Amino acid sequence: MGIADVVPGVSGGTLALITGIYEELIRSLAAMHPRLLLIWRRQGFVAFWQAGNFSFLVTLFAGILSSIALFARVMGWLLANYPVPVWAFFCGLIAASVVPVWRSLKEKELREGLAFVLGCCAAAAIAVLPGLGNISLSPLVFLLSGALAICAMILPGISGSFILLLLGMYVPVLNAVRGGDWLSIGAFCAGCAIGLLSFVHLLRWMLMRWHDPLMALLAGFMAGSLVKLWPWRVLPEGAIREQWLTPAQYALEQGSAMLPQAFMALFAGMLVVVVLFRADHRND
Repeated sequence: MGIADVVPGVSGGTLALITGIYEELIRSLAAMHPRLLLIWRRQGFVAFWQAGNFSFLVTLFAGILSSIALFARVMGWLLANYPVPVWAFFCGLIAASVVPVWRSLKEKELREGLAFVLGCCAAAAIAVLPGLGNISLSPLVFLLSGALAICAMILPGISGSFILLLLGMYVPVLNAVRGGDWLSIGAFCAGCAIGLLSFVHLLRWMLMRWHDPLMALLAGFMAGSLVKLWPWRVLPEGAIREQWLTPAQYALEQGSAMLPQAFMALFAGMLVVVVLFRADHRND
């Protein structure tokens, strides 16, 4: 999830859904409530820890933070030097993951089909939106950007970093981190906390009442995000929108379409999903 979150266009929520921890993640985050302090006071620290499912959350977020620290530069280098295989890998990963998510639905009726189509259209529309360009920076802007980005980050198929790109805040956030602008960083983190702890309650409520339609919608988000992950695209100089190309057009502009590497990476991404899906079923 950490590696996915640093790649604009790939959602950490997608990886949570693929690995089968998505619903537990939403339930655990929704359990973050002041009443946990009452449990600590009345029943002790062990009861508090178990009620908040902190073993799961601490392990998960330790993995996310450590992977961001260890692999952010590696992913940046891969995207700069081998963009086509990287995007092809994530295409394979997400395309293959749509099938088991859809098959897991208990009901596959008209409303689930409509929810899937709606998710596809919404994610595809977000993928082709142009960025907002330059906006006036302030702590409030950082706070609102954090709230929006974190909500997208936990939705499969919608990338938080891509939302920051659309808002024109991806570079300012990175610059704030690199430059040690603690006021802006603090505002962004506060926005993330507010957005996360607010949005997960809505997601949990929807999972409890409309589980299958919501999961169908999330599967649609994943399928629609493939538009953004198309491997053969370029960003013309001075443009704010990427240009999608055929492999032949890409080869003319960039010198090589890297088709063998792309197909190998695509197959590797699909294979990862098959292995994870079978391992999850063995555990069940």
